[in-house]
Amino acid sequence: MITALLAAAHLYVLPWKLLFLLPVPSDKVCAVTSLRYGPPDRSWERGSNPQASQCEFHVAVKPGPLLPAWVEKGPTGGKLDVIYTLPGSEKPQVLTLEPQTITPAEVSGAALSAKAAKAGRSARVEVTNRSQKPVLLGDAVAHSGKPKEGCVGTGPAAVLQPGETLVDQRPGPVYAKMEVWVAAFTGEKECRWVEVRR
Repeated sequence: MITALLAAAHLYVLPWKLLFLLPVPSDKVCAVTSLRYGPPDRSWERGSNPQASQCEFHVAVKPGPLLPAWVEKGPTGGKLDVIYTLPGSEKPQVLTLEPQTITPAEVSGAALSAKAAKAGRSARVEVTNRSQKPVLLGDAVAHSGKPKEGCVGTGPAAVLQPGETLVDQRPGPVYAKMEVWVAAFTGEKECRWVEVRR
């Protein structure tokens, strides 16, 4: 039997892929193990088995927590039923989502706010969208100065609607004078590091 899970999930259609932001029961869950979607009449069904996530590096979106799952683009007309499973869960979760087309736009550090704190042996960085438009973000890190490595990393992490927060947790220290930097994307591989005030 399928359990209905009610939450503020999202399905975004980007120019290169689909992004599902799926509700999970707690921020201890860091991965989706399978994902299928299609119209309510099940006349077709697509999906994927997302790559296993190492929980020491993971992102989520608040309010939620919502976990990102990227899949190749497929038909997305009208409302879609989404069925997904979580690690250790015997029952799949089901949602009905309305796809929303997103065109990534530039964002400045002034349109975002940030927090950084130690979480056990990890650094937990939170970046909140204070702008009036959705933004596409990737890695969010506490760093002493602008990161020297490129911002593309593993690619975009999530779309944030106004008021939503990206939570990025990874091994590392957090010091009072560290700055918060986030990768702001305008395409699948087009990004720049943006400093966000704590």
